[in-house]
Amino acid sequence: MTGTFAKRAGAYLLDMIIVSLIVMLLSYIPFLNPNHEAYTEKYNELVNVYEQFQNNEISEEEYNEAAIPISYELYRLNIPSTIIDLVCVIIYFGVLPFFCKGQTIGKKLFQIRIVSANDKPLTLGNFLLRSVILNNVLISIGLIAVILFMNAGNYYTVYQNLNMVGYIIMYIILFMVLVRQDNRGLHDFIANTKVVFTNEEIENRLERIEEEQKVLESELEKTTKKKEKVVKAKTTKETNKKSKKEKTSQTSRK
Repeated sequence: MTGTFAKRAGAYLLDMIIVSLIVMLLSYIPFLNPNHEAYTEKYNELVNVYEQFQNNEISEEEYNEAAIPISYELYRLNIPSTIIDLVCVIIYFGVLPFFCKGQTIGKKLFQIRIVSANDKPLTLGNFLLRSVILNNVLISIGLIAVILFMNAGNYYTVYQNLNMVGYIIMYIILFMVLVRQDNRGLHDFIANTKVVFTNEEIENRLERIEEEQKVLESELEKTTKKKEKVVKAKTTKETNKKSKKEKTSQTSRK
């Protein structure tokens, strides 16, 4: 159904906002994210270096030499927050739909749901797999591994390339959902799922179609009656003309 694309995009955007807010709140909890203050200080340090570069106080080479190690430390300090994000994403996009009949909050509001592509019952594994592909969970785990097991001098190129793979996967999913008639993306094919309108949305659409049909029938009826009146008026006029001519003819004969 091509009409599901806009609804899927809106639902996903709303869901990501919800997840981002949850992650942000949890990241402020010291027990879950003990690096929050250190991360903020290191981030401000990176901002200062960038401002120096913008003000031509340091060269591009000097900026890169200073920024890459700072970025490396930022990524390391951000690992707890990244893990919180991954857990929230998996729970929200994988576990929640399994217990809520294929719906997240966004999908519920936009009246769409995840169902099986071949009418077989979906398992928790289907939803988890779909969530992992859709949200690049494996890429995020790979990025954490790069930061943990590579030093500041070697991590940057690998990190950037792995990030690029994540973007490519995201664009493939977006392209497939946009151009395919059934709006199924890469994550749908791997997890054997598809997204359809809910019964409520279908009923609403049928009601709108019926209302439009009634309007069309009413307009057609009005147009038909109008034509009948015109024809009747024309016929009456012609009949009157004919009758008048006959009377005139009879008068002249007399």
